[in-house]
Amino acid sequence: MDPGSREERALRLSLRAGVVLAVMAVVWGLLARSQVILLDGVYLVLGMATTGLALYAARVAGSGPSPRYPFGREAVVPLVTGVQGVALLGALAYASVEAVRVILAGGAPADPWVLGSYAVVSGGAAALLAHRMRRGPASDLLAAEAVQWRAGALFSALVLGGALVVAVLDATGESVATRYVDSALVLVCSAILVRDPVRLVRASLDELLEAAPSSGVQAAVQVVIDRVTAAHGLGEPRVRLTKLGRKLYVEVDFVVADGTRDVADEDEVRRAVADGLDGHTPYEVWLNVALTTDPELAR
Repeated sequence: MDPGSREERALRLSLRAGVVLAVMAVVWGLLARSQVILLDGVYLVLGMATTGLALYAARVAGSGPSPRYPFGREAVVPLVTGVQGVALLGALAYASVEAVRVILAGGAPADPWVLGSYAVVSGGAAALLAHRMRRGPASDLLAAEAVQWRAGALFSALVLGGALVVAVLDATGESVATRYVDSALVLVCSAILVRDPVRLVRASLDELLEAAPSSGVQAAVQVVIDRVTAAHGLGEPRVRLTKLGRKLYVEVDFVVADGTRDVADEDEVRRAVADGLDGHTPYEVWLNVALTTDPELAR
């Protein structure tokens, strides 16, 4: 099965699981009147919506070039991951404001059995789904889904810890303090989870602004270029790299002495670089190799 089909299948699994867990969280949270469980439900509902966007993005990006979009529409991938990050940040911000309001109003009761049982069920499911997303093909969309499910698993672990705190406080006669545990959990979870959506937004902006790819990708490409440079007796080239969705754009410019190289030499160098990169990165490589006698053109 090709990576695009595997990606879409994994996204569909994530969407179906999100629907089930979101309904469970919202109903459970409303019945138990638990802020932290409701926050998890809202987080999952937003995740469902953005997973639907991710499915659309995967289909659009996989459609390839067209007369209107000669380089394809890979930009939709970082755009969607950025939307995911912004949506999750919005949910965390709203939940934090609401938690502060409840604390100032005197808190709300919390049942340790309700919190604990929910945490075990939702946390186990989220951990399994995060593992499943990481096992999929190399994909920014699946990476964003894995971040979302990993955050859900961490969220559930914190809720389980909160349930234990409530149980201990009840057992020691400090029942008044338990009224603040639910809202305090919301604030703690929001503070811990905020890092992942911020990272998603930053990464999507980097791609849309054509920043260089990760150091690992750069190193893999540089190894191939160094080998080809030495094999063909060429000088140090100017290398430019950027990544957009599943595409990796590689531009390599060599400055050569006048009259020493021809078009056939350029073709040979380009073919060597293309063959070297084949299979060395999980991305579709768009390669441009040029031999020029004018250093100004290689800047």
